[in-house]
Amino acid sequence: MRRRTAGAIVLVVAALVLVLLFVLLWPRWLARHGAGWTHAPEDAAWVLPEASQRLIKQAFAGLHDHAVVDHGVGIISRGQLSGPDFSNDSHERGHGVPAVSTWLRQLLRDRAAGIRNADTADAEYISRLLRQIRAMPGPYRAEISGRAGVFGPHGAPLDDQPAPVVSNRYVAWLAKQAPKALTAEVSIHPRQPNAKAALTRWAKAGVQDVRWWPVAQQIDLDGAAAKAAYKVMAAHHMRLDVVVGQLQRADHDPAWVAPARLKAALDAGVPVRIRLGGATGAHGQQLMPALFALLRHHGDAKPAITISLAGLLSGDRPDTELEPLLQHPQFFTHLRYGSDYPAVARADAIDLQSLARSGFIAKTDVAPLSAIYDVNPLLFAWVVMRRVHLPYTTLHFPAAVFTAKD
Repeated sequence: MRRRTAGAIVLVVAALVLVLLFVLLWPRWLARHGAGWTHAPEDAAWVLPEASQRLIKQAFAGLHDHAVVDHGVGIISRGQLSGPDFSNDSHERGHGVPAVSTWLRQLLRDRAAGIRNADTADAEYISRLLRQIRAMPGPYRAEISGRAGVFGPHGAPLDDQPAPVVSNRYVAWLAKQAPKALTAEVSIHPRQPNAKAALTRWAKAGVQDVRWWPVAQQIDLDGAAAKAAYKVMAAHHMRLDVVVGQLQRADHDPAWVAPARLKAALDAGVPVRIRLGGATGAHGQQLMPALFALLRHHGDAKPAITISLAGLLSGDRPDTELEPLLQHPQFFTHLRYGSDYPAVARADAIDLQSLARSGFIAKTDVAPLSAIYDVNPLLFAWVVMRRVHLPYTTLHFPAAVFTAKD
């Protein structure tokens, strides 16, 4: 009996210790992997050390008062905000309880993006984003994207959407509220029943870019529906914004989208902005050679090809994608800056020590860059990309990469 009692006491004490450790370590873990920043963006002028201020000044030098144009900002929306003349049908995911890994990634992303209360997520997200933009020491414009849902072969939307949906009307409304800081691009699935009419309507409203996620949205880039959309886009001088490379399906199985599949859009007269997926694995290793082959064949012709730098500072992508781009200065005119916000706001998104060890930045830059993150993650991502250079050289991206609007 005494042994049972002693054993029960040990179990209770162990459980209490585990609970205590969780309470003590959970905030630290969230700070390390989620929201590592601790200051407000407006605090930069008096909080940042002199070395950080110097890097920021150097980053904005040579822009000749042109605004930084960020082609890589996402929108988090759960349908909570809407204008007076539309209903916001944005939502994060379909029905059912998400997997633990999905829930955890979303939690870390939300914390990094400034979301603390799920009931006011939309307002907290856009408020934090605009505060970071308006606290920049120079003009800065972010292109924000809608995200269409997935439509089946017969044009009906799937009941259980496998990826987030962000209303085009919502991002257009946001851009209208902050025209100096935001500009909108829309996402129109080529199989949705009103695709042609929707493309025409948005083109007449002044929207130039159309965003597709070919794997997540199950879009065949050279299928009949896509080709019909290309005809409308070409007629209205719209551009296709699309991701290629090694991607993941909703069930986490790998999927490969070859750059050559963009030929149908280019042949139809549609300019293309390419966003890069992964470049690892059996198929992924083909990404950069295939991308350069596409540029050599179509690079000097119309319609134009541009390539977003969004996401190339994270994980193994500096070695597999960023360095090959730096090795080809003849293609620099095709490159466009993208921050990959809010993903880049996570404290573990950019490993400065790894970038320094690989020679992309100077070791002396690590501490002042870290201090910038602590105040403004959006500014941090921009300054890091301005500091990046080809290892063992002084070759870096020119200012035009960061200010080009097209």
